[in-house]
Amino acid sequence: MTAESSSSKRDPSSDGVTLRRLLADPELGLTLTCPGEPGALDRPISWVHPAEIADIAMWSEPGEVLLTTGTNFPTEPMDAADDHALLVAARKAVGLPARFTDEREAYRQWCDCYVSQLVQAGVLAIGFGVGVKHPSAPAALLDAAARGGLPMFDVPLRIPFLAVVKTVSKAIADRHDETMRRSLLMQRQMLKSASGEDPLHGVISTMARLLGGWAAYVDADGTVVDISNRTFGKQAQDWAMRLAAKAAQSQANPALTTVFGVQNGHSCCACVVRDPSASSGGSVGGSMAGSGAAIGGRGGVLTGIMVASAPRNARTDVQLRSLTMAAADVLSVVVPRLQSSGRRIGRLRTAMFAAFADGQGETLLPMAGELWHAVPRPPLRLICVDGDDVVDRLYEVMDSGGIIPESGAAVFGVYDRRLWLIVGDDDASEVLGALCMRDDCDCGSVICPSWRALKDGFASAVQDMYRIRLNGEGREFADISAHELIHAELAVAYASELLAPLRRLPRQESDTLMATIRELFAVSFNVGAAAKALGVHRHTVENRLSKIERVLGLDLRQEASRVRLWIACSFLRG
Repeated sequence: MTAESSSSKRDPSSDGVTLRRLLADPELGLTLTCPGEPGALDRPISWVHPAEIADIAMWSEPGEVLLTTGTNFPTEPMDAADDHALLVAARKAVGLPARFTDEREAYRQWCDCYVSQLVQAGVLAIGFGVGVKHPSAPAALLDAAARGGLPMFDVPLRIPFLAVVKTVSKAIADRHDETMRRSLLMQRQMLKSASGEDPLHGVISTMARLLGGWAAYVDADGTVVDISNRTFGKQAQDWAMRLAAKAAQSQANPALTTVFGVQNGHSCCACVVRDPSASSGGSVGGSMAGSGAAIGGRGGVLTGIMVASAPRNARTDVQLRSLTMAAADVLSVVVPRLQSSGRRIGRLRTAMFAAFADGQGETLLPMAGELWHAVPRPPLRLICVDGDDVVDRLYEVMDSGGIIPESGAAVFGVYDRRLWLIVGDDDASEVLGALCMRDDCDCGSVICPSWRALKDGFASAVQDMYRIRLNGEGREFADISAHELIHAELAVAYASELLAPLRRLPRQESDTLMATIRELFAVSFNVGAAAKALGVHRHTVENRLSKIERVLGLDLRQEASRVRLWIACSFLRG
């Protein structure tokens, strides 16, 4: 029997007081005015929360029923003296613009946003106290509740809210011991899973087991870092981005740090994971950068989003929300520690490769087991990987177990702005094959008979990488132009700076001296040949050469000065 089929046969009352049971109490005389979505009346109530503030969503928790008389709500006809001011305040409280032109449309927008935020906060229903200010619940509010699937009911004037609270409180108390035991057990299991060797995966797998569904952690770049079932990777990304988008639209309303919904018969919940120790003043990078201020603005910087899903039923809806938020709290401690540990390990790996390049790595090999899962045995293959914006990304892939040979024996790290990988020569074809399948990087390799031989292998691996790149273009090293050997952007800046004094001279004089420089380079600085080509006397060229040296501060009798001037002239623009 599946989880869904078994839950469908469960008596909803066994999970505590539900809206249906509350509405059926003859002593309260409550009247249902909006039934909400299917199954909404059979969800267990965690508490009843009387409140009159307009931004109550931020103070609400999953499973609560909100009771309000609408004291701070404008009347729907908007004919009271303070209605306009109340509508402005109510709109601002839910993150809507204060200014509007159409009162009716502005009222409808506010109702939609008010209900939407309550739904996202996990509120089960609104109990509206009629006869205090409003003779009945505003029609726009009822329409918004219907669209949002949120039940509403009227509380008659003769029934104080306290009576409703006591009824629910008594029903909850009847199941208090069992609920506490179950809650503490789940929290204990969650915390225990975070203390294992792989705390992130431990939390994710425990979460999925407790829910009977799946769970995932998505980082700020939108990458699924860990998931209990890879089949739902795309769905996890979608829910994470949905939370990011909702938070951005809410203009940093902290109530929308959690989003809840239903997809394919399963309830889904996403909750922000923050680093509470980090300042939120900086920007948040990655795919969620546009929402960074909204979802990372309070309580620390966004590190990622916890996403979970479970078969939908009355009991698991509340449990799903509570567990997702609890898991997010645990990960807010776990993830920053893992990131800090990862950065520290990355620096140690870089230091290790620097030692390999200096021929000192063999003495550090005993500590390699603390930095990598397994260390390969000679003969070794040293692999160099390079490419625009790919080094850090590939490092993370390898750190997660990707591209690493099936044997698991691999040493890798970032050194000198390149990614380096050392594997056994028997595993080299597997790794190089995976790298060659990518079109965003270049790689080269060299066989090293021992760890000590790595010192000479670094330059050879880089040479092999360039050789492979040139061969792909149908060229060899001999075909490389001098310009390709120079960093073009730096050379352009250098040319502009070196020749600036010469170009500040009167235009005709500057052009004449530049023409003389080019002609001198054309004839290998033979003054006589340059004079003949320019059609001037030899002494004229000598005088021009002296002025060029004086203006530029160069001694062109020295080969180094001539090379510098040649580079500047070759890359001069304008």
